[in-house]
Amino acid sequence: MAEPINLDDVMAMENGDPGGMLAAIESFPRHCQDALRLGREHLDIPEAEGLKRITYVGMGGSAIGGDILKSLLEDALAMPVDVYRSYRLPSMLGSDTLAVFTSYSGNTEETLSALDDAIYLGCRIMAVTTGGVLLEKVRGYRFPALVVPAGLQPRAALAYLCLPAAAVLERMGFLQGFTKVAYEAAEFLQGKRDDWGRLTPVDRNFAKQLALRLRGKVPVIYGTEGLMSVAAYRWKCQFNENSKAPAFSHTLPEMNHNEIVGWHTPDDFSSKVEVIFLAEEEEEGESRVARRVEVTAEILQDKVGGVTVIHVGGRTRTDKLFSAIHLGDFVSAYLALLHGVDPTPVESIALLKERMAGED
Repeated sequence: MAEPINLDDVMAMENGDPGGMLAAIESFPRHCQDALRLGREHLDIPEAEGLKRITYVGMGGSAIGGDILKSLLEDALAMPVDVYRSYRLPSMLGSDTLAVFTSYSGNTEETLSALDDAIYLGCRIMAVTTGGVLLEKVRGYRFPALVVPAGLQPRAALAYLCLPAAAVLERMGFLQGFTKVAYEAAEFLQGKRDDWGRLTPVDRNFAKQLALRLRGKVPVIYGTEGLMSVAAYRWKCQFNENSKAPAFSHTLPEMNHNEIVGWHTPDDFSSKVEVIFLAEEEEEGESRVARRVEVTAEILQDKVGGVTVIHVGGRTRTDKLFSAIHLGDFVSAYLALLHGVDPTPVESIALLKERMAGED
């Protein structure tokens, strides 16, 4: 492990980030705009008549796009949106289901196995991928496929793994106005990128400040139900993959009925934990959710190493979710540099895949 890096030394940060993760994170607003364009211009879209369910299938960084679409769009779609991370799909799915298969590489074994189930069940299928076996199979069956730009880590391709599918759903007639809202969210993110990016010094950069606070600690992220629950899970995964650190997440109010009791008395472990609450800005004030965040933070204050409450603002729900995700991405990359590790490689995942492939 290398020495930690001064977060105000831009050259040192670039040297400590040879895979360019910070540059990819800073490109997120542009990725959002490009992803929407891909979805709007895609010529081959599924048949809409008779659809009653959307199913998003993927693993890891390719699956979080489904969580985002479910949280943002399920009410507007007026139909259930399910996310499956598994080798198998339930038998209740069928010809009234649009199954969106996402695998950035196109070679994710769980997703390819689930694709066989979807074909057997008669689902309508669309793929989002850069290529690989997934693209080969769906083209062989003449299913629609959205081919997205290659060359990124799947977790850094988030915009491409959710927004093109949303744009296609709008073209199918299930949504109205989402593309416009998403373009506006991308513009909103440009200001956040400037606030949290590499060139903004620590004394004016909340992302860098939070990373410094988290150095040597275990992040536990609690998101309020809905948008911030999705963001909390994304933060947890980014701390795992970018920062190479253990991290955990849960949802309020559910954690108030179980996990809160686990923080019983300060000990060697809990003293190393930083609890982060993610809440929507309008939840401040008199709402029951806001009060739960306030009270839970007060209860945990003396039981863990630290508590940070973040109220996420924005004009729309899309602004809020994407800005919360963008902040967490920056924090996780800065924390990697403070740990003296390259944010990009995921050696344990590569090793697991290698060993699994060797057993075929």
